[in-house]
Amino acid sequence: MKFTILSHAGISIEHNGIHLIADPWLVGSCYWRSWWNFPEAQPDILNKSQPDYIYLTHLHWDHFHGPSLQKFFDPDTKILVPKVPTKRMIDDLNWLGFRNVIEIEHNEEFELGADFRLSSYQFGFGVDSAMVVSGGDTTLFNCNDCKLFGLPLKQITKRYPKIDFVFRSHSSASPIPFCIDDYTKSFSDYRKSDDYIDEFSYFSLFVGARYAVPFASNHCFLHRDTFHFNESIVSPNTIPERYEEIASKLKKNSKCVVMSPGSSWSSDNEFELTNFDYSQKENYISSLKENYLQKLEIQYAKENEEKADFKLFKKYFDTFLDSIPYFIRKFITIKITIKTSHQDQINYWFIDVNNKDIQILESENKFHPIIEVPSLVLNDCCKKKMFSTWPASKRLKIFLPEKSLLRQVELFFLFLDLYELDTLPLNRNLTWRSISVRLLRWRELAEAVRLFFNYFLLKRPFVIKELWKESLS
Repeated sequence: MKFTILSHAGISIEHNGIHLIADPWLVGSCYWRSWWNFPEAQPDILNKSQPDYIYLTHLHWDHFHGPSLQKFFDPDTKILVPKVPTKRMIDDLNWLGFRNVIEIEHNEEFELGADFRLSSYQFGFGVDSAMVVSGGDTTLFNCNDCKLFGLPLKQITKRYPKIDFVFRSHSSASPIPFCIDDYTKSFSDYRKSDDYIDEFSYFSLFVGARYAVPFASNHCFLHRDTFHFNESIVSPNTIPERYEEIASKLKKNSKCVVMSPGSSWSSDNEFELTNFDYSQKENYISSLKENYLQKLEIQYAKENEEKADFKLFKKYFDTFLDSIPYFIRKFITIKITIKTSHQDQINYWFIDVNNKDIQILESENKFHPIIEVPSLVLNDCCKKKMFSTWPASKRLKIFLPEKSLLRQVELFFLFLDLYELDTLPLNRNLTWRSISVRLLRWRELAEAVRLFFNYFLLKRPFVIKELWKESLS
């Protein structure tokens, strides 16, 4: 077997004459020019042969990158996707021109070729998935953004007791706390870089990986609105030292290996690592920004010209509010103001989830959270039903009158996700497809009950790394 790191979360795997690629974001940017590969994919990627299969883990654009799919791959390429309750991935692939789409059920082993298999494991409210690829004596566990734990993770380690490589994200893609105005004042104790490194480490050691590869967090920000977020990204070169320390304490024979794009490993030649100096991050990003200045300027001009469309906004959110059942709306509180601007005009559009109400305000409401978003981004999300990708983009600013109101923002993002991924309205969960998918994933429900008991009823402090650390101690 041989695998090669292609990009941020892109990986190429070859075995016995069969070629698989996963999550190929290979060129350009995503999230409205916010995210860019760091470092960029190797130039010779353009000369690679067509793969036999492409596996897409989930819908987020840094994994499901339409421009890369259309630019590099034949429309007849077999594309593998996790079978989840929604058919959104299939619909979007069909829209891009790909018709040869194969769904893989949770825990199903798909034969890629002779002695070459892929298993898909879905997890969480969204459409996220991890993949396990095995061939010969080698097993790769690519969990990227999929933060498995508890029984769902044990299902994998029981089936694959010998995992050679684990690939996992190691930084935050969340807008919280970084997109909160002046977040260091009220959220200075929020998760820090060391927390993400420890979570990466304990997860990888829990699965017993021989090698852990920092993965799916290798991007940077070039857009003027998000450039400052580069400081928040955990650089992969900061991980190995802490990883070795934890592994040594736990007496685990495991190593963290940083693999930049172009780096590979094969059962014949072991590691062949490309040279990239992550300590020169600032210089590299400045160079990228200069190289793509024209594209960025075009984006800025488009955003300056775009005016938020209230009719489009109201149409989307009327349907969204209708999808939330009465008993849920009365149980929670979500009152959010969306702020946009165009030239000298500032818009404040108020969403009252509890009362299914949408209003145009004359001025900002200082008693409820305000989320500021560029008009172009807002219109795009309404037209394409893509608010589920919006938080990760960091193309937003959150203003909180008081710290406790963050809960409303988190719930707002959650319900947008549930709506766009066909979990709302609730009757969408009563289809045979949805029921059969969820029955296969019963372990997640068991974990949800356990978490509710431990952290809601017993009021235990919730520390993410403890999800794996406890079982290692």
